[in-house]
Amino acid sequence: MMTGKHIEVVHVRPRAERRLPPVLFVHGAWHGAWCWQIHFMDHFAAAGIETFALDLRGHGGSEAATAMRWNRIGDYADDVLRVVGRLDRKPVLIGHSMGGLVTQHCMKRAAGSLAAAGLLATVPWHGVWPATLKVALRHPLVFAEANLRMTLYPIVRAADRAKQLFLEPGVPAAETAAFAARLCDESYLAYLDMLGLGLAGRFDPGIPVMVVGGQDDFLFSPASQHSTARAFGGACHIIAGAPHDLMLSSQWRQAADLFIDWIGKLG
Repeated sequence: MMTGKHIEVVHVRPRAERRLPPVLFVHGAWHGAWCWQIHFMDHFAAAGIETFALDLRGHGGSEAATAMRWNRIGDYADDVLRVVGRLDRKPVLIGHSMGGLVTQHCMKRAAGSLAAAGLLATVPWHGVWPATLKVALRHPLVFAEANLRMTLYPIVRAADRAKQLFLEPGVPAAETAAFAARLCDESYLAYLDMLGLGLAGRFDPGIPVMVVGGQDDFLFSPASQHSTARAFGGACHIIAGAPHDLMLSSQWRQAADLFIDWIGKLG
């Protein structure tokens, strides 16, 4: 537990609140709260939903508890639940990619503190072996470097690789470079957790769950998203032509509105 360390939280209040549960966004590997600020947070606020987004420890404005490589998925879940505990209402967690696995841990550990959970292009419940093999075969030298140095940053160090992993083919070079410059290192132990050491497993969370994935996600296939939805008894929506970073894609509004409409029906 990162007791006493600062966790940076971004907060956007709705212009006209609809008495819906607030949303707490959880970013994925290499990202930060910034990825939700570009489109999602203001759009949710315009729909009457109060939104929060945190930087996980060692990311963005949040203090590190240890060297990045030693952070575990469970540590990141501690950060999220620490923020949940400060809110005056049960939130809907929406986690992207690695943040989706963090959200799965929060569902398992503290479902009673949550209104619902949304998983966006999430780490599948069964782990990231298929994505790992895909990256290793496509970029063997870079993958070897990441393992030898126990750091995941080499995977996203080059803008063209970051684009391949996260963005659409048509994103201009300048925009791609600006995006890649915002990416940070990520924990090697968290990666091992995503492989299998720290999976949450398959369980009944006892709260509503919805999964949204991208048809053209380089990392996690539509089949993996459907499988994860089944594992938690939730619905799954796959957006045609969408890449891994749906919240930054040209289809961001479609993804956001799926969650907003779902939250509006939670009661």
